[in-house]
Amino acid sequence: MNQRLEQLRRAFIIAVVLFVGGMAAITAFTIARLRADSIVAGLEVSALHSRSFEDLITHNLHVIGLIAAHALSGGFDQAEPGGRSPRFSSTLARAPYLRSMSFVDETGRIVASSNSDNVDLTIETARFLPLGSGGQELLRVGTPWVGRDFVSGRPVQGGPVESTAPTFIPVTQTVRLEDRVLTVLFALNPDYFLNLFSRKVGEGEGVVRVLRYDAVLLMSTDPEEHPGDMQQSLMRQMRLEEVESGIIERSVAERSVLTAFRASRAYPVAVVTDIDREVALRNWEIQARALLTVVSTVLVAIVALSFAYYRRQRQAIIERIEAERLQRINATVFDSSSEAIAIADSKALVISVNAAFRRVAGYADEEIVGCHLPDLFDEAGQASFAEMVERVDAHLPSDVSAHGMTADARLRCKDGGWIWTEILSTPQFDARGKLAGYSRICRDISERRQMEEQVRQLAFFDPLTQLANRRLLLDRLKTAIAACRRNAVFGALMFLDLDNFKPLNDTCGHDIGDLLLIETANRLRACVRESDSVGRFGGDEFVVILSALAHDPDVSLRQAAVVAEKIRLRLASPFVIGDESGAASGKRVEHRCSSSIGMTLFSGNDTTENALRRADEAMYRAKEAGGNTVCQFDQVVDEQRASEPSPLLAETLGPE
Repeated sequence: MNQRLEQLRRAFIIAVVLFVGGMAAITAFTIARLRADSIVAGLEVSALHSRSFEDLITHNLHVIGLIAAHALSGGFDQAEPGGRSPRFSSTLARAPYLRSMSFVDETGRIVASSNSDNVDLTIETARFLPLGSGGQELLRVGTPWVGRDFVSGRPVQGGPVESTAPTFIPVTQTVRLEDRVLTVLFALNPDYFLNLFSRKVGEGEGVVRVLRYDAVLLMSTDPEEHPGDMQQSLMRQMRLEEVESGIIERSVAERSVLTAFRASRAYPVAVVTDIDREVALRNWEIQARALLTVVSTVLVAIVALSFAYYRRQRQAIIERIEAERLQRINATVFDSSSEAIAIADSKALVISVNAAFRRVAGYADEEIVGCHLPDLFDEAGQASFAEMVERVDAHLPSDVSAHGMTADARLRCKDGGWIWTEILSTPQFDARGKLAGYSRICRDISERRQMEEQVRQLAFFDPLTQLANRRLLLDRLKTAIAACRRNAVFGALMFLDLDNFKPLNDTCGHDIGDLLLIETANRLRACVRESDSVGRFGGDEFVVILSALAHDPDVSLRQAAVVAEKIRLRLASPFVIGDESGAASGKRVEHRCSSSIGMTLFSGNDTTENALRRADEAMYRAKEAGGNTVCQFDQVVDEQRASEPSPLLAETLGPE
């Protein structure tokens, strides 16, 4: 007996030691894995920021090229007195990332500029990247200048630059027109980009830099770094001659950072994002401390209970330990799960629910256990469940996946509300390995569905007005054209631009301007049918698509003209923005803001580009007519050739 007790005691001690050691090893491995995952996540965040910021810079440089091409092809009058074209102001108003725009002759002398003080200055552009002869049609980036514009600025010639000193980056676009080579010089505003970068990567979290390919620092969110500094060491680590993007871990000023870089494919610039390693590991430190606290507490409790039970009943303590182990597993996976879970048997009868399900759905155990699970779903959910049952029943046992099959359904709560759930159908096998049936696990996925809906909302709708954004509008226009082709009818497209919006923004602030845009969106929705589409292209520009009008173009044109006039009158009525309760800016503003509307018909043989071009040209002519006007495209054709480029369209679509 004593020998058997001694053997049992030794086995118990060995088991306790192994259990504690195993838990310690698993805990150490888990902490190390969490740390590695946090570093990987930090690198992924850094790479995501670099990709996003590079896309932003490349897009804006591309728009600068389009502006230059349009200006040099005749969109601007370069010969007006004073060297300044009125089109400069309207262009710069739509491009907050530009401080000035100038025309430069072959000698580098500024002959016309949005800032008349720049005229007759000579700008040296030979060292702008990419290097090349003046005849090449390239967008080239220079080194940073100190100052607000060329007339009051100077190139950075090395040495420190005061952190409060304004800077800008000269950019040129050269275009060959027949036998002439013309150049447009821009002053790029780095503060615009740095403000956007700082919103994504806050101070203390990391640093965002933009470099030229020759290692010249163009801009940085780090106040200790200055434009014009050389970053040769960083460029060597990036190896841009071999790869155009990557992630690295490096040390900067005695601290470790997680660095991701991405080079522009079209322009000689690269974006580098540093995420502080300590910031990336902050959540890991919290998780590690919590995990160590929980594990150490559990280990101490288990060891103490084990020895107490051993003294009283050696054999009973072994059984209790096993029972507690199973109970902990069940509590961790099921009862303590934050997800609402219900389990049903092969007949789809609910056999168990966890505390989270009772809390979310509101049912008590006696109210839900034994219920037929599909009866809790809506009609669509019942159809999805039936379809899943048909699919799993059609499989042979050898073909059934160990992971089962899933379907989504809305489940009715006790209070009448609904939650989204995922139904997992898991195969059950008998002792001989044959398929005996399926158990169903139903878990709450409302948060995931809500996140998916939020992602869709951000991707296809304007966050301010909740109207369709540019991407969704273009897709709807394609769909409307296809429907016209299928039904042999006409549709109508309208471009709208608010005539008196900028003064409201300047005098009352952007909060009031945003409220006016929201009210404009509401009025536009009220003027069209549910089958029509209203969207915001950006700024104070809106688009209306009238689908499936009539088979006859004249009838369709009259129908569209009625809607356009209704919109014009509705938008011409006064806007009352804000209220006495302190909404928005805390003031009540009455504002008259009419609209310039360009309208065109489209048929099934049209393309989105042609329809947008015609509507934009008509809107531009309505703007020239003084605003508060509806202009049809046929009126535009009577007054100017349809092939002439439209300045507003050049910004929307770019040159063909």
